Amino acid sequence: MDTPRAHARFLRGAAVGVSSAAMTAGAHAAVGGGIPHGPALVAAVLVCVVAGALVSGIPGQGGRGRFAAIVAALCAAQLCGHLVLVVTGHHAGHHPGSAGGWGMAAAHLGAALVLGAGIAAAEYLYTVCVSVLCWLRLFALRSLRAPSPVVRPIIDVVLRQPVSVTGWGMRAPPARVATG
Repeated sequence: MDTPRAHARFLRGAAVGVSSAAMTAGAHAAVGGGIPHGPALVAAVLVCVVAGALVSGIPGQGGRGRFAAIVAALCAAQLCGHLVLVVTGHHAGHHPGSAGGWGMAAAHLGAALVLGAGIAAAEYLYTVCVSVLCWLRLFALRSLRAPSPVVRPIIDVVLRQPVSVTGWGMRAPPARVATG
């Protein structure tokens, strides 16, 4: 169905995919791992895009449910992207048990919460604005429509006329023969 909520879900997925890929690459570069490139970057971006596609398939929920789904998708995408970068050998060397690992995990979680709130708010506002614009379009198109032309019916009334001297009258038997 082609509704504002359906469009908003697809925009939610795109926002989650793009922002999680940017956060994964940015956090990796920020902790000294350098900017990922080559196959490692492609694999990390694909993981983030898949997470965005999965979260766009979740039907519209209430405010808290939508926010929780978005934050969970952002965290999962960043974690999987981080694991892809570790497996491909593009990691700075921080492990979850070290102090830098916990700080990086906290930074990822904080970024996921902030971005999740922003994406959820943008999705809600998009749905509201598109719905209002659709209603306004109905009223605007109604007032801008040109009045329809007046169609006058063609009335073809046939009257009985007496036969004149010219003979151009009605073609029927004479009245005396028809009645008598």
